Amino acid sequence: MNRKLISAVVSILLIFIVLSCKKDTKVPATVSPQYTINFTLSAGTSPLAMNQVVSNGVKYKYYINQLRFYIGYPRLIKTDSTEVPLSNLFIVAYDLLNAHNSIYGTNFNFQIPAGNYIGIKFGIGVPPAILDTIKHYHNSGATDPLNGNYGMIWPTDPSVIRDIAIDMEADTSAAQNQPANRDYQFHILNDHNQDSVHLYTELVFADPFTISNAGSHTINLNLDFNNVFFNPSSPINLRQTPGAEDMFNNDPNGLILGLLIYKNFCNSLTRQ
Repeated sequence: MNRKLISAVVSILLIFIVLSCKKDTKVPATVSPQYTINFTLSAGTSPLAMNQVVSNGVKYKYYINQLRFYIGYPRLIKTDSTEVPLSNLFIVAYDLLNAHNSIYGTNFNFQIPAGNYIGIKFGIGVPPAILDTIKHYHNSGATDPLNGNYGMIWPTDPSVIRDIAIDMEADTSAAQNQPANRDYQFHILNDHNQDSVHLYTELVFADPFTISNAGSHTINLNLDFNNVFFNPSSPINLRQTPGAEDMFNNDPNGLILGLLIYKNFCNSLTRQ
């Protein structure tokens, strides 16, 4: 009887060990690769923070207290020229006046298929296809980039969008010996009623990489704010510029200025 009991116990233990081994060797679920877009800000080659006075390499010293812009339809380009959509829309926001989240901030993460890629493409501003359906898309919650709480919607007309929003202060004195306290608000607008110039432009950045499951890849894109206003080929004379410019048809000077800021802005974003 004792031998039979011992044999039964040993058999049970062997079965338990086998089952435990099978459980431990189970193959884990596949983890999708992750692609990260990280946006930085500089004044020339020096990192730039909000409310930091810039005086080197510029005609007029300045500081920024708010800087935001839309990224439309970002997508990766594969080696076979097919495209992998990442998102419809998000807001790059360098200021911290609103809490950063998955669609508003400077760092954005996306799950992508494994494979071979050569670059990324996106537009600066809200894409025309979204503008055409703006009243149906607008203000659906905190993860909606067109939520008015993010300060990118025109206050009296929710169909008018600030593609780029810049609030800054500058010293425009000839001697540059005054505080940077002249206020500027530049609103680069787009709207579905075509009251303003449609500026949406797509940019392409080379970014060759190969990624497999559980892998990750980051692209760093920097905006040189000095180049937006003080580049040598198309500078903006802040001393002769009104403190606030919008882009409606009844403001021709605002349209010209907005177009120049937009072009300079696109040319000031580079891959690092």
